[in-house]
Amino acid sequence: MFSILVGAYLLQATYIDLYKEGHALLDQGRAKEAEVLLHDSASLNPSYTPALKDLAESYVKLKNFTEAIDRYKKVVELDPRDINARGHLAELYSWTGNYDRAVVTYRDALELDPKNGSLLNGLAVVLRWSHRYDEAERLYKEVLRADPENHEALKGLGKTYSMTGDLSKAVEVLDRAIVHYPDDSELHKDMGTVLAWQKNFKKAIASLNKAVELHPNYAEAYRTMGDVYSWMRAYQQAAESYRKAIEIEPNSVENHMLLAKLYRKTDSRKLAEDEVKAAMRIDPTDTGALELFRDIRNEGKYSVIKLLSEAFEITAYAIVFIIVLTVSRTKRKILKRKHRAYLYLVSYVLPAIVLLTLASYIGESYFGELLNIGFLEDLSEAALFLTFGVSFLTLLWGERQSKEFSRTVILAVGAHPDDIELGCGGYIMKAKDSGATVYGLTMSRGEKGADTNGKREDELRKAAEFMELNGFWVLDFPDTGLKDCVTQMKDAVEEKIKQTGATIVLTHTAIDIHSDHRAVFDATKVAARNISVLCYEDVSTPREFVPNFFIDISGYIGDKMKTITFHRTQEDKNYMNPEVIKGRAAHRGIQAGVQYAEAFRIYKLLR
Repeated sequence: MFSILVGAYLLQATYIDLYKEGHALLDQGRAKEAEVLLHDSASLNPSYTPALKDLAESYVKLKNFTEAIDRYKKVVELDPRDINARGHLAELYSWTGNYDRAVVTYRDALELDPKNGSLLNGLAVVLRWSHRYDEAERLYKEVLRADPENHEALKGLGKTYSMTGDLSKAVEVLDRAIVHYPDDSELHKDMGTVLAWQKNFKKAIASLNKAVELHPNYAEAYRTMGDVYSWMRAYQQAAESYRKAIEIEPNSVENHMLLAKLYRKTDSRKLAEDEVKAAMRIDPTDTGALELFRDIRNEGKYSVIKLLSEAFEITAYAIVFIIVLTVSRTKRKILKRKHRAYLYLVSYVLPAIVLLTLASYIGESYFGELLNIGFLEDLSEAALFLTFGVSFLTLLWGERQSKEFSRTVILAVGAHPDDIELGCGGYIMKAKDSGATVYGLTMSRGEKGADTNGKREDELRKAAEFMELNGFWVLDFPDTGLKDCVTQMKDAVEEKIKQTGATIVLTHTAIDIHSDHRAVFDATKVAARNISVLCYEDVSTPREFVPNFFIDISGYIGDKMKTITFHRTQEDKNYMNPEVIKGRAAHRGIQAGVQYAEAFRIYKLLR
């Protein structure tokens, strides 16, 4: 008996000693050595939770999240009321992309401690990552009601507003956070990002400089700074920022790719190729690097063609100038009878614009990067289009302009009332004004979206009338149950394509978070197999959506927001806020180089 007691004591001393040694190594940042000792300690006593927790943390530091999750699950089994372990387990689920499990785990922990700010913030982060912005916003606000200066809640709420496109609210919250936490470099970086999206580049750069002043090795801040300088056409400063990010994180493929794309943009193909090669040495399987390398090599083969095209562009400017001068003389009497302002436009304003265009082209080509006058490129293009357009109208005075979409028939397909308006309302109205025939097809009545008593169909009818659709249909497939009706929806879309003679279909994207939206895409892609298909983004489109087709809706943003006001039953939803809609359009406009735009992903485009 005595020997048994002695053995148990020695065993206990052994696993406790191993734990203490492992814990000390973990504190010193020696995670690999700590993992060995902590693993032995946990093996000797599998129910000793301190060793299990530290072992899990050592796995986290070693990026072995699967093992870390297993250890925290064991701790929770041993002590179901261990809120700290549940919180860590939920966080690990979110890191590995298992958002549903993370949400469930956080909510289980909150049942034990409903007011725990750390758990509420953690759950809000997961909801934000999974694009459930309304729920994330509600949780952050709940934390801030109890603790108005909560650091993580302020930071998270600012990120949430910026991700939904509500940039003014994002700035307001981030300003408030910076007042309380002026030394948080991430806050300054987030502020710089939002200000850049608002096109307030000067203040954006100031915020990003503050971020790197507080945290000199903040690679993400330097990457963002490079992006902002690139948008400003300040390419030299952009390259310096990207190079600083590479210096901090030399093994980051993203850093090398950003610099390579910048070099390519400024026609420095050799430097671009060197950076792509550096990225491929880090990850030879990176498809983005392989594609960019191939594109750069192909561009080099066509340098002569590019020179010829530039010469043609300069010639075009000269021809337009001659056309304008000729028009101003030959049509002078006609213009006098029409309107004096138009006479002045053709006789004086347009020649001046063409001269400015030519000067700006030369300035951009030879001095743009040196003088930081990249905005002249946009001015050149705008002036050229204006010149051609007005000159052509003058030459053909009294003739009707042929409409761009006169033979185009568009069928817009959505899962619920308001999907079409949110995703492609601007495109629809612009196409209508340009001569297109446009129809709308909505698969469900959206009966589960709110307690509407059937009002949503009436709201959709009013919106369709405002957009002047040539026809629209609302089908009776079950809201939130469309995934079970793909075959029937495919038949319905085929019937409408045949009935309308549609040449283009606009619909949801394949990667949309909402299962109804994915189901509509699955049905539409088969039904529209012989015509063009463009996928629009909506409120549940994830950040993985990468648009490659933009429609300038700068002249239609007000009309688009008007269509949203018809959906009164949904007005309490954050994504129906006009500022959110306008912010998203402004964000896409920055990417497209216009004030406001709608973004699409080409699934199939037939010419």
